[in-house]
Amino acid sequence: MILPIFGVAEGHWETPGVIVPIVLLAAAAAEESPHDTGVHQVAALSARTAFVFMCLGLCWGTFTSTGWLRRLTGRQATRSSHMVFITLALGFATIHALAFLFMEDEHIGIADLVIPMHTDELTLAVGIVALEVMFAIALSNLAQRWLRQRLWLRLHRFGYLAVTLGVVHSVAGAMADGNLAALWMFGLAVAVPTVLVVALRFLPTRFLTGAGLLKVER
Repeated sequence: MILPIFGVAEGHWETPGVIVPIVLLAAAAAEESPHDTGVHQVAALSARTAFVFMCLGLCWGTFTSTGWLRRLTGRQATRSSHMVFITLALGFATIHALAFLFMEDEHIGIADLVIPMHTDELTLAVGIVALEVMFAIALSNLAQRWLRQRLWLRLHRFGYLAVTLGVVHSVAGAMADGNLAALWMFGLAVAVPTVLVVALRFLPTRFLTGAGLLKVER
């Protein structure tokens, strides 16, 4: 029997002259188009930038709530910096998500970027939940004057969940792209100070005072 696509007789697949062209065709089919490669690079760069601003926003949020930088910059300046970092994180995270709509080799729709597990991909679902939680917190800031302070604080603390899910999404995405070995140092350089600042936020005041990290005014 002659296969119509390759014109190869059945039983002769072991011929080197036949195997090599088939392997090359399969490799070419598996490669991304130049367009999708560019889109993927834009999505990756925006994701890394969003990750940096997300960590900076979390640190500055901790500085705002604890007042550690109030003497240097004032509360309003610290709070404004926190808002700027979070806005930039949301902007770049949105660019990261919307970039996939321009993929040509793989069709991704709006529903795939809005509904978790719509594509049965856990990594994508984690990223969607992280971004939606961040948007929910941003909306709660806009409605802060109509919310009770205790309720607003409870909603705001979901930011820790959003950052955690963002880290999981970033690590899983880097593993899927094969970039984890190249980016692990960058991720640690940003994530470790963030984790340290957040950990100090929840330590008892007595411990921070004894370590010289906090001065109690009398």
